[in-house]
Formats: sequence, structure tokens, C-alpha cells
Amino acid sequence: MKEETTPPWTLDTLLVHGGTGNQPTIDSGVPSVQPIYTSSTYLHASTEALEAAFSGTTAAGEPAYVYARQGNPNANAFEQVMARAEGGVGAVAFGSGMAAIHAALLAAGLAPGTKIVASRDLYGASIGLLRKMFVPMGIKVVLHNLHDEHAADRIRQEVPDIVFVESISNPLVKVIDVDIISAAAQEVGAVSIIDSTFTTPCLLRPIEHGFDLVIHSATKYLGGHGDSTLGVVISAKRALLDQLRAACTMMGAMAGPFELYLVVRGLRTLSLRMQRHCVNALQVARFLQQHPAVERVYYPGLPDHPQHELATRLLACAQYGGLLSFELKEQTRAAAFRFMDALRLCLPATTLGDTWTQVSYPPISSHRDLTASERQNMGITDGCIRLSVGIEDIGDIIRDLDQALGR
Repeated sequence: MKEETTPPWTLDTLLVHGGTGNQPTIDSGVPSVQPIYTSSTYLHASTEALEAAFSGTTAAGEPAYVYARQGNPNANAFEQVMARAEGGVGAVAFGSGMAAIHAALLAAGLAPGTKIVASRDLYGASIGLLRKMFVPMGIKVVLHNLHDEHAADRIRQEVPDIVFVESISNPLVKVIDVDIISAAAQEVGAVSIIDSTFTTPCLLRPIEHGFDLVIHSATKYLGGHGDSTLGVVISAKRALLDQLRAACTMMGAMAGPFELYLVVRGLRTLSLRMQRHCVNALQVARFLQQHPAVERVYYPGLPDHPQHELATRLLACAQYGGLLSFELKEQTRAAAFRFMDALRLCLPATTLGDTWTQVSYPPISSHRDLTASERQNMGITDGCIRLSVGIEDIGDIIRDLDQALGR
């Protein structure tokens, strides 16, 4: 698909067809699926053309490639579809979600004396990155509750340079009010960054709500098949995009062509998968609410969730995502282990967003680097289980959970 002749596709169509561009025009035929470009370097017709290619585009405005660290056709195809899916000016692919977070923070202008206000409910590894990598550099990190009615006031009081949140938190699935957060960040002149991995562009497009940078761990729902590790950052501003590209090139944090190919393939079914994830997750949440071994269920699709009305307003088509958490009545690590070991269909795994249902125990996985008191302050108890609901038959998922809870 050439950009100048592409109609304004809906998101579903864009995701199906968006990764098939940037292919050579040849008389012998054009492949319907983009090849995997494994080359580490690219040749040009002349030294003059090689020099021009270092700018990243040809004289005709087409993408030009020199060295794999600076980009390749597979990366360009993925970046273009993600930029359009999120409504940004451009995107940059990275080797992992954590590399994407690191680069987004650097692109936002981190320097000694910079202040970051971040949600205290961030993914444990994201908090670890802030503390272990950036605090020793003289960067001030302030963690706040940004999910209540005082979130904007806290940002105004701190006057940060960067505000960093997640669309839905891990593991207690708290929904952030993107409009309030982005408005407060703009008011104090801060760069606003959001990790939108759990929502994907199918449920939420944060740039439309005023955010500057949107991060995805493409390892999760975008790829969706548990066979690739990738990250991406989409920018609302050209200057930030240039900084992202520079960070990727200088750090050597680029994504590999095989992973890019797999994630673009995953994008083709993303809309269908997300619909099934959401439908199944809501039914699982309702089942768990009624189970005698379960104390509490965290899912924004349930009316008693604190941000249910907010989620209904923000998330597309009243779909609430494929992730939920619940607490066992027996609030012990031993009970959590017994439950997980008894599962036969659901997979104990430290990731999420794949086609199959995955169960994780945050105290030993996503939030293992936090102290017990820090986890308690976040609401993560010893009986807390995170469940990424897959696209299997819902009856099979529920039967497996039921028999494991019975143990």
C-alpha cells in the first residue's frame, strides 16, 4: 500500500494491511507478505547515493537504509503501522518493552536534576529502572498515587519535568484518567509518557487524549503469540521522535528483523484477539466473584471496580481488557502456590497477552524487587494472583480455574 493512495482505513483494516508496505516494485511480482530483511548493511548505486542514504530517505522521499542499527524495512513497516494506529507522527521499535521505556525517558530529556513524577502502581521493573538506573544519575523520582481525585494537584505541586503512568496498572488493573493526567502535565510543562501495553490501540489511543509518548511492550498483546520480544514508542511530536531515533541508534537497542516480522503478523489478528480476551476476561471475573475460595476480584469491567465508570467512558466499545487479578481467601504464599500448581490448562508464566491463559504470582515475578511493605502499600497481598485471560473456550478456562481453586 502506497501512502499517497491509501484511504482512511479503520483501525481494524489498518492492522490487517498496515505491515505489507515498503516492498520493491518489480515486474516479476510483489510478495503479499513483507520478506524478512536479515542484512546488516545495505548497498547503493553510488557513493553519492550512499551518502544521501544516511539521512534516512531517498531524494524521492522513500525510506533509505545503510546499517541495521539505523533501521531496516521490517522495522519501518512496523513503525509506520503503529504510528498510524496510535495517531502519532512516528514510532521507533526497540528490542524489548524495557528498552522502549528507557528510551522514552531519555527522549523526554532526562538529565541530572530532572524530576519524574510516576505512578506508584507502575510495573515493578519500571520502578526498578527508575531507582537503579536514573536516581544514581541525579534524577529525582517521586512516586505518587495518580489514580484518585487528587492526581492533578499532586502533579501541579511537584512541577515535574516528566510524568510517567500506565493506562491500566499491573497487577491491580487500576485505570488512569488520561485526560486529567495529560492536562496537568501540559499545565506544568512536563513531557507526558504512558505505557499503554494493557489497552493497545484497540481500546485506547492516548495521543488523542493529549499524551506525548505512548509505549507498548509488543511482546504482549501486539505480538500475542509468545514467540517474540519487542517494544515500541509512538510520539506525538517530531522533536521527541528524533530523540527516540537517536537513542535507539546510539544504544544499539534496535529490534531484530525476525521479531519484527512476527509482531507485524500478530497485528493482523489483534482486533479479533482483543475482543475475545475482553469477553472471556469479563466472564472469568464474574465467575471468580462468586467463588467461595476468592476474597476479591480486580477487573474494571465489574461495576464495583473503583474506576468502572472511568473505564466505560475511556475504553472503546465498553471493552475492559484481558487482564484481571484476584485475592484468595487464604492470604498465603503456600495457598497461591497450591492453586498455580493445580492448574492444567492455564499456564504459570511471567508474561501476559498471549493467546493462552497465563497466571502469575506478582510477589515472585513482576514485583519481586519491591519490599513486602511496598507491595502491601500498593495493595498486592500474599494471596494476589494475576490472570491474563486467553482466547481459549471460556468453559474450559473456568473449569480449570474451578478445579484448581478447589485444591
